[in-house]
Amino acid sequence: MTQQEQSGRADRAPEIISLGDSCCGCGACSAKCPKGCLSMTPDEVGFLRPSFNSDLCIGCGACDLTCPVLSRNPVVEPVEVSWAKSLSSDVLQQSSSGGLFGVLADAAIKSDGVVVGASFQEHCHTVRHECVTDLEGLKRLQRSKYVQSEIPASLYREVKDYLLAERLVFFTGTACQVSGMRNYLGKLADSAFFISADVICHGAPSPLLWRKWIEFQSSAQNSAIDDVNFRSKTTGWSSYSVLYYARTEKDDQRVLGGRFGDDWYMRAFLDNASLRSSCFDCPAKRSCGSDLTLGDFWGFPSIHPEVDSSMGVSAVLCNTDKGKKWFDRVSPELEIGPSSYDEVIGGNPALATSVAPHPQRNKFLHALADGASIRGLSSRWSFEDTFLIRVRRKLKRILGK
Repeated sequence: MTQQEQSGRADRAPEIISLGDSCCGCGACSAKCPKGCLSMTPDEVGFLRPSFNSDLCIGCGACDLTCPVLSRNPVVEPVEVSWAKSLSSDVLQQSSSGGLFGVLADAAIKSDGVVVGASFQEHCHTVRHECVTDLEGLKRLQRSKYVQSEIPASLYREVKDYLLAERLVFFTGTACQVSGMRNYLGKLADSAFFISADVICHGAPSPLLWRKWIEFQSSAQNSAIDDVNFRSKTTGWSSYSVLYYARTEKDDQRVLGGRFGDDWYMRAFLDNASLRSSCFDCPAKRSCGSDLTLGDFWGFPSIHPEVDSSMGVSAVLCNTDKGKKWFDRVSPELEIGPSSYDEVIGGNPALATSVAPHPQRNKFLHALADGASIRGLSSRWSFEDTFLIRVRRKLKRILGK
């Protein structure tokens, strides 16, 4: 044991504690620290950031080496790009886009594997990553969740233990989360037992805003919300609805909500007013090391009008040979066609480019931190005009292509 380890003190604080707004909140640093001197704590608007106990730090540098922001990787070119949708109408109905996550995850479970993804917890107040090992649990991981997910340090260790036991792990998350997990795992991430997929990400909105919003919805209905579908296809794939499910006094389920453009929380999210600061300079887009990149294939109908896309189509980027192997493995369950990176990015600029913040984003989040209510926030910032303008421009760009 070195003198530094004996004293339990580091001569120099890790660089990670000086990241400030650049921190993406993945939690990999906290999981990697051998002395437990880093813990993820929420800031004034709910974003998790590492807090540092200098008395425990031995200066090993493991946290800095694990951080996706401090250990950025080069951008990679995909091995293959495709469009795909499930042949099962049930899978399509339950999924946000073409159902590819469900098909891949189902294959992993049936191979005695583990699927890791984001689920609603604490009566939909929070979103947290969890490991599931059965098809029933898989339902919790399906569908998009527009809230930043917490990945506890215990889950990082759980994934590592599964891999050491040579059990297949299919990990899904945003690019920064995939990068953090891969950095934490080291060489284990390149084993045949670890398959990772990042989702095309617009950005991570404030967990505090979400908690206030779900409480506002519950209060307005005088009943707790027990499920949320951010991407219901009841009004179609491209004009999806946001639905909230509440329980009545008779224990019946009541469905609330409507088209996504009428949902204030979604308008704030898509107008980039509630996003984490690091999302405006994402450290991991196209460079997280994922085997697959999955997302909605926006603009697909104008490229392939001959294909029925009314229930959604997925864009699939196979970034590694391992990812292509897994995609090929489930291809009998999919309708598939070739595509290109340019076609995908035409309707998905967030695939490679970080979004720009809303002009009043800082004022909006300061008001949230100061305790403003949802009613007060929505009366001051409706986001209607800027949101509609943004949608019109995007549709014009997609239809033009």
